[in-house]
Amino acid sequence: MAQYAYRARDSALKILEGTIEAENEAAAINRLGSQGVFPLSIMEVTGARGGRRTFARRRISGRQLAQTTRQLADLLGGGLPLLNALTLLAKQTDHPALRRVIDGLTAGVRDGRALSDTLADHPTVFSPLYMNMVRAGEVGGGLEQALARLAELGENDAELRSRLLTASAYPLFVLAVAVAMTVFLLAYVIPTLSQVFIESGQLLPLPTRMLLAVSRVLTRWWWALLGGLLLFALGFGRWRNSAAGRAVVDRLVLVLPGVGTLARKLETSRFMRNLGVMVGQGVPVLQALDVVAQSVSNSVLRRAVVQVQESVRDGASIAVALANSGEFPPFVSNMVTVGEESGTVDAALLKVAGTYEREVDRAIKGLTAIVEPILLVGVGGVVMFIVLAMLLPVFQIGLVVQ
Repeated sequence: MAQYAYRARDSALKILEGTIEAENEAAAINRLGSQGVFPLSIMEVTGARGGRRTFARRRISGRQLAQTTRQLADLLGGGLPLLNALTLLAKQTDHPALRRVIDGLTAGVRDGRALSDTLADHPTVFSPLYMNMVRAGEVGGGLEQALARLAELGENDAELRSRLLTASAYPLFVLAVAVAMTVFLLAYVIPTLSQVFIESGQLLPLPTRMLLAVSRVLTRWWWALLGGLLLFALGFGRWRNSAAGRAVVDRLVLVLPGVGTLARKLETSRFMRNLGVMVGQGVPVLQALDVVAQSVSNSVLRRAVVQVQESVRDGASIAVALANSGEFPPFVSNMVTVGEESGTVDAALLKVAGTYEREVDRAIKGLTAIVEPILLVGVGGVVMFIVLAMLLPVFQIGLVVQ
């Protein structure tokens, strides 16, 4: 039995998505039809039958979505109608999961639905910000511009994530190698050498006794250590995903030296850019704040954005609301004040975002420059302790022999 992913419409014209098992594609279509469901698209997603090539579901990355959005904006800018642009876009998309999504959008637009309505059928792919921007573009007659701004947002976000991953790659690699090397020494090398020291009958130095004790625990109780580590990881993950745990961890992240500054600037730049783009696209401020709040990953700053929204709803200006929240630097509220006075709030928000994006770049470089030598010194210290702990008994035995 093969498994097929389908997108279909029921008798009430409601769009359905799911999977179904059947012998072949025709059998899957017949089964759906017997259930009163009419397939719009269907594709085998697991397994392979008779050498037939199949595709598994793959996650659609932000960079892939941004590239596709840019291509759709370019096609619309070239004068193609939306339906033709979506059809052509589906043909030139290599990612199978993304192609299925575009096929669903095409079917929805062909049935007379607005693009923003069809986007809502795929909430795991398109964020509320994406859907609201497209809806604003449709209402204002600037869908091409809205898609171009969304592509720019996605590209900026993907580039920032790439810089973060690049900056953390070397420290993480050094840390992983150090942990692996230390475990190897403690689990295999030191137990072999310890027999020589024990047979000598000499009182071993304190560093050596400590090292041998750690080695014995690691070799005899590795299963308990591994189980305890897994249980701790599961427990911590569950607590971290709770509202209380998320609040504690996110608050701790913001107060950590170096890391807190980077996290606050990163969230502020993303918040300002998303809000500036939505306001510039004509989305009402209250609606834009509501949508942007969902894109803020830090729960502490998310609550601050919600407070800003409530203050604006009560009649306060954006600048005053930002200042009263206590979570955003004075520079942010001062720039927004200038934008409100000159009637260019969206431009002011984007300028703040650009400033903090440059600050994020500098913070990443500075943090990397600090972490790398600290990590190297720490790794060197561990290795030096192990070497000295193993050499001290050798020197002691040599003195006794003399």
